[in-house]
Amino acid sequence: GVNAWVALDDMPYQWSRKKLPKHLTTTDEQPPTNRTAVATFALSLGSHHAPWREEAYEVTGSTHTLPPEGFLSAADMIKRRSGKGTCNIKTSAPHLYEKLEENKIVYDIKKGDVIFHDRWLFHRTVTVAEYENQLKRDSGEAFKLERSGKIFRRYSIRYSPGSARVPPGYGVEPSVLYNAANANRTLDEIVESDGPWYPKVWPLLKENDGIDDIEGLATLVYDKMPQAEKARDERKKEIRMALKKGGGP
Repeated sequence: GVNAWVALDDMPYQWSRKKLPKHLTTTDEQPPTNRTAVATFALSLGSHHAPWREEAYEVTGSTHTLPPEGFLSAADMIKRRSGKGTCNIKTSAPHLYEKLEENKIVYDIKKGDVIFHDRWLFHRTVTVAEYENQLKRDSGEAFKLERSGKIFRRYSIRYSPGSARVPPGYGVEPSVLYNAANANRTLDEIVESDGPWYPKVWPLLKENDGIDDIEGLATLVYDKMPQAEKARDERKKEIRMALKKGGGP
């Protein structure tokens, strides 16, 4: 599938050109002038087809590594799921983290920009603290940056083919929490039998196409989704409790 990362605020990053591949770099770089710390977005170019990607999937516990039959319970998930999460790769696999950082590109983002990237391309947030450190290193000055307290807003959308299959077993997928029969179905099958949990956006709908889906959205939003969200909250509590117990019974 394809991810779309939509910026709802300006997120300037004045060193973005330093991270571009050589054939895309320019020589008209200007020294940093912004003294207000911000957060932004980074991609590790080519990581979705890197030769070490399978090791990264294992280390992070990617969905690539889930058992075909799914998990039986929260305790089973804690016991059998590999890896420690993408956010912990810096400490769990420093050698892989270095490879990701070597190919990192950081974007100078304007409100309304949309970054489209492969679902399996490694990506992360560039934090306010990282921005501060970079600015201090480049300037050589010991000054305190302005902290606006602002939340830098963005919206992520994940586009998947209708043939993608929802994993079976214990999990937190809303459509399955609402109706257990949706487990191990394709997205198209779920939409056909249980309403527009995964609305179709491409190819473009013709006039009068998808009317049932549009009408079904009201039922989804006001009836099905609240029930699924309540069930998901309960399931997350179960997972947290299992984590505290270390996956024991």
